[in-house]
Amino acid sequence: MFLILTMALCSVYTTGSAQLNVVKPRVENLQNPIGLDVLRPTFSWQLVSEKRNTTQTAYEIIVASTTTAIEKGNPDWKSGKISSDQSVLVQYKGPDLIAGKKYYWKVRVWDNIGTLSPWSETASWQMGLLKPEDWKAIWITPGYTEDSLFASPLMRKEFSNSKKIKTANAYITAHGLYEAQINGKRVGDAH
Repeated sequence: MFLILTMALCSVYTTGSAQLNVVKPRVENLQNPIGLDVLRPTFSWQLVSEKRNTTQTAYEIIVASTTTAIEKGNPDWKSGKISSDQSVLVQYKGPDLIAGKKYYWKVRVWDNIGTLSPWSETASWQMGLLKPEDWKAIWITPGYTEDSLFASPLMRKEFSNSKKIKTANAYITAHGLYEAQINGKRVGDAH
């Protein structure tokens, strides 16, 4: 009798403690991308549950321009509860996004028995420069007309800054390949 009661309690505990979670939030199938040029990016995520045959029946997405706003539940846009099993390439439908601005987002879902998941981890994306007038930089050029007779130019630009830098973005374009360095150290991890 004790064994049957113990097994029944274990079964209830296991069923009651089955977690529903949302993992791997992505924007345009990328993890926290920088420089997006898509005006209406898409979100994707994965549903994880200890219970078999768990499916998503609804989702809610929130987007904010600061981590404080996203954590306090005071977003710039929220989808509201959307009845849908879609979790791949869900399109952003909020206000127009601003070039160069960073956004934070998270999602939660409801499953086929009505369980509401906790919010996913907060993810982010940063918009790229969307129009020619968004580019405000002074171009660094090799100082001669490029052609196939010249070796690849090495271009440098020295600058100094007296303020503490919290974050910085370098917008780089080239005819072909480039390698960016700051203070002699390679920038980025792309190969």
